[in-house]
Amino acid sequence: MSAAWEQDADWGTFVWLAFITGARRGELLGLGWEHLDLSAGLLTIRRNLVRQNGKAIIKDTKTHQMRIVSLDPGTVAILTAHKQRAEQQCAGLGTTLADDGFVFSYTPDHRQHCDPDAITHRYSRMTASLGLDTHLHALRHFSATELIAAGVDVRTVAGRLGHGGGGATTLRVYAAWLAATDKTAAGLLAARLPQPPQFWA
Repeated sequence: MSAAWEQDADWGTFVWLAFITGARRGELLGLGWEHLDLSAGLLTIRRNLVRQNGKAIIKDTKTHQMRIVSLDPGTVAILTAHKQRAEQQCAGLGTTLADDGFVFSYTPDHRQHCDPDAITHRYSRMTASLGLDTHLHALRHFSATELIAAGVDVRTVAGRLGHGGGGATTLRVYAAWLAATDKTAAGLLAARLPQPPQFWA
């Protein structure tokens, strides 16, 4: 995360939001300003930027369902600053930032989305320079496992990630981490109870 901020603020914002929301790459790249309600601290994910037949196209989400993700105050502040930079870029062109413009864009008017493959390659180059063998999708796993480890219920985690089946997918994909958390939970409960007499000794 620190390396991303060092590169530039817009890139840092993208990586930050990937960490915080656990959203898929295409879901973040498909975000429009109209999908952000910064006053309420809410982000609506309703589309996905994917590559098909060598072209980037916008489709609905992988599960064909819209979802709303809550944002913490720090993330709202980061996105507010990101929007202010975009508004300043548009002002420099003599125009205004359009609601249907892209949150993440390489063009100053924010009318053109980023290339999904270019984003993946940029992340891979950055992590490789740090000696890390990882990939962009791992941020989604990080988000899920941190939430599970913190005791957030599976249904809520599934909702943030956009997993269908009421948490069944989340249970399947993150079963190993859930098992470890469950053991911790058992120990916490046992520690709260008075110990039984040692009648079995």
